[in-house]
Amino acid sequence: MKRLFISQENLKILIRDLKKSCDEFIAPKGEHLEDIIFGDAKQDNRELLNYKGNSIISPREFLLPRTEIIFEIKSAKENRMIPREDKKKRVFYGVRSCDITALVLMRKFFLEGFADILYRQKLDNSIFISLACNERCSNLAFCNQIDSGPIAKAGFDLQLLPLDSGFLVEAGTNKGKQIISRNKKLFLRATALQEKEPKAKLKDFPGEAKIDYKKLAKIMQADKIKTSVWEDIGTRCVVCSGCITLCPTCSCFSIADRLRNDKGVRMRYCDGCPYAGFTRMAGGATPFPEHKDHIRRFFEHKLNVDVQRYKRPSCVGCARCIRTCPGNISIYKFIQEALK
Repeated sequence: MKRLFISQENLKILIRDLKKSCDEFIAPKGEHLEDIIFGDAKQDNRELLNYKGNSIISPREFLLPRTEIIFEIKSAKENRMIPREDKKKRVFYGVRSCDITALVLMRKFFLEGFADILYRQKLDNSIFISLACNERCSNLAFCNQIDSGPIAKAGFDLQLLPLDSGFLVEAGTNKGKQIISRNKKLFLRATALQEKEPKAKLKDFPGEAKIDYKKLAKIMQADKIKTSVWEDIGTRCVVCSGCITLCPTCSCFSIADRLRNDKGVRMRYCDGCPYAGFTRMAGGATPFPEHKDHIRRFFEHKLNVDVQRYKRPSCVGCARCIRTCPGNISIYKFIQEALK
């Protein structure tokens, strides 16, 4: 399908139509101190059609909440449990390309092989509308160097590319094509000038060299990173958990039962490798007793293990971990140093 054009006014009409068919319209909203936060805008209509920068927290929060009930325990003694379902229809609007790339990776993690039914329900009932970038969201971001932006290649139902007079529209799935088909009057065939405009805007996007992440993964597999590098990172890390909380591809979780007598719930809560207890065994022993090894796992996971697993790193260059770190730990600086 060729790209189409939609004006800002017609996009507002499209959004009103989408809101009628969903339970939650998850979109970027301006909060205090000019922060961009994703939230449900179905009722308050505070969604931003276009915005600069990126959200503080990625949309991952709505698919993998920090805590969620996955089973209702009717009887612990008899092992009677009922799986929790999530049938809410959600539209995710204005998701940046880096976060769309992250969702592609999360989909593989949760659905390939042993499928997570609750996560699959959320994805099946969701529509993802990507909003491409025409400038860096911050001077720390490096999506263009790690193949996750500024324009998404896959993972979206619809993608919007901002123009001066509206948006170019690209359908990525049958869901996206159906949205366009239902709202034909809102779209026009894009002109040649409109097709060229995003390329002209992207000329100002920094053109740093691509990161050779395959080479980096081989360096890490061969254990060629200096011990002093890991020690320095371990000293700087204060285990605030900002990196794993804000990272759009962190997928680690733990399970806990909350019981009152014979009944209760089984909960999933986000967990992560920087914590000392993450790999602690039942007897109390841990294969990684030193803190430098805990934070090292974060880097190994993003830049080594997932390259082997998914053929690309699970770092998408959003730089949220860099911006939030009180110890000034930078995954980008680590990459550059390792590739010297």
